[in-house]
Amino acid sequence: MPTLLSPEEIATQAGSEASPNRLPSPRVFAGRAERLRSLAPSHAMADFLAFAARLADAQQTLLDRRGPTAPPDEAHLRRCRQHGMPPLDAHGAQLPADWMAVLHELATAVVPHAPAGLQNAIAALPDFPQERLAALARAILRGDEDLSNPIELALAPLIGASLQVLWASRALGLATSDIPAGFEGGQCPACGAPPVACIVRIGDAGHGVRYATCSLCACEWHVTRIKCVPCQNTRGIAYQALEGASGPAHRAVRAETCPDCQASLKIVSMETDPAVDAFADDLATLSLDMLVDEAGFHRAGRNLFLFLP
Repeated sequence: MPTLLSPEEIATQAGSEASPNRLPSPRVFAGRAERLRSLAPSHAMADFLAFAARLADAQQTLLDRRGPTAPPDEAHLRRCRQHGMPPLDAHGAQLPADWMAVLHELATAVVPHAPAGLQNAIAALPDFPQERLAALARAILRGDEDLSNPIELALAPLIGASLQVLWASRALGLATSDIPAGFEGGQCPACGAPPVACIVRIGDAGHGVRYATCSLCACEWHVTRIKCVPCQNTRGIAYQALEGASGPAHRAVRAETCPDCQASLKIVSMETDPAVDAFADDLATLSLDMLVDEAGFHRAGRNLFLFLP
């Protein structure tokens, strides 16, 4: 007699042949910038999205110049595979020696287009204590920054963008086989950072296969289609979307909510819009975060262009 499968079991089996991990594209920031520019016109946050596009363009210029970073030694990679540890661990990592140079280059590239608050912070950057900048960068990597200082609050997205360039460069130096496989948790298996959102892919990744997208290094890891990424619960998962005056708004983006941990994580679908980008579409749908927040769910995704006091 045939066995009837639950929706969760069907989703699990559908993704069983998916590649467990995906490295970022060498043009990851260029694609992100293009998507941001396409989303900006007529958007309530048009100026912010247009600036974010310029910042992503500057990130791509630096990534092109930097290229892939040499990977850790094989002994380190082997230990990480054996114990399921991220080989590019961001939480306890030392900042690269040239991280400040990357920050200053990004600041120089975007200052003509930056909002007034960021322009003022960039002007203060040469005299701002380097040890405080480094402490903020390490806090952003750990996810425990305290942004009561107005200059630090203004600089945080620029520091986040710098860290993204550095860790994407490091990720591009890996092979997919260097990253621990088979882990569907809430942290990137390459660097340990949380996801910004999930993306349902089409094409060579497998039609309808879902990946979580890292907020830092832009690697992706396969996750079951119907499962809370932060806590792994599969029961009672629900979805919310934005509604406009003439029907669904931002049709390719939904928020997945979990009744167990009360977390919300967005899913962007290439099945609905092949041009989506997890990072860009997350920024463009902050109103969806407010909707699920009102329903009692907290945002689980992290976007390094978005910091609140």
